Amino acid sequence: MPDSAESRADLHSHTTASDGRLTPRELMAAAAQRGIRHLAVTDHDTTAAHEEARRAASELGVGFIAGVEITCEAAGGEVHLLGLGVDSASERLQALCREMQMRRLDRFREMHARLQAVGLVFDLPPTPPGTAPSRPVMARALVAAGHAASEDEAFARYLRKGRPGYVPHRRESVGVAIQAVQEAGGVAMLAHPGLYPDGDAAIEDARRQGLDGIECLHPDHDEIHVQRYLKIARKHGLLISGGADYHGPGHARSHCFGKRFCPADEFIRLQMAMAGRSSRTSL
Repeated sequence: MPDSAESRADLHSHTTASDGRLTPRELMAAAAQRGIRHLAVTDHDTTAAHEEARRAASELGVGFIAGVEITCEAAGGEVHLLGLGVDSASERLQALCREMQMRRLDRFREMHARLQAVGLVFDLPPTPPGTAPSRPVMARALVAAGHAASEDEAFARYLRKGRPGYVPHRRESVGVAIQAVQEAGGVAMLAHPGLYPDGDAAIEDARRQGLDGIECLHPDHDEIHVQRYLKIARKHGLLISGGADYHGPGHARSHCFGKRFCPADEFIRLQMAMAGRSSRTSL
């Protein structure tokens, strides 16, 4: 799969608007420093970072791609859907994001209450309007309060499934998420299928509901996963994306930022698909 310096496109990243550790401006500065030419900002269930990221990208000479990562359900389990090239002002997309943010905030508060109930005294972390609170944010609060030595320990002791602070997501169907992304002029890509209990079933469920493509290249996909999902994508004529899923310095995948890209030829296909979808929805 060809690559080039001009098409160094990373199509999966996060900011402080969800569970990332860098502000939108800091993220774009890090992208420029790492030689990334195009970066999609894909925060969980929010587009709050887009305006600042777009301005910073323009100043720094990085191509900005407006994205989102929606928490949803396919084949009976939780999956994440990447929307790439979305119109941040789309009312349908914003309505879905607002609903998901409300669900996340309810979950966040319930996690905090459960942790307080087992004797962990700490303040509920702030959740600015439009942002999507998440378990990593709660983990950082636990570390700051001295209840864990690291975020990994906080997850292991308190926040993973089966632990005292775990609360499951209330999810939307993948079909609803796909429709919202497409109505917003974006392309709908199933994120990191190798992380789901049955990635093939999740792809098939989402494909039947209008999926545009698959994130085949991801730091948590080994070469077997990559080749498997490339084969599935090509069999069904689906688009292909890739990125570092960067959450900031110190995160487990941070070493991949500036090293994990969408293949150049596939990025051209994605750009054409995003342009075509955007032009149709603007008619």
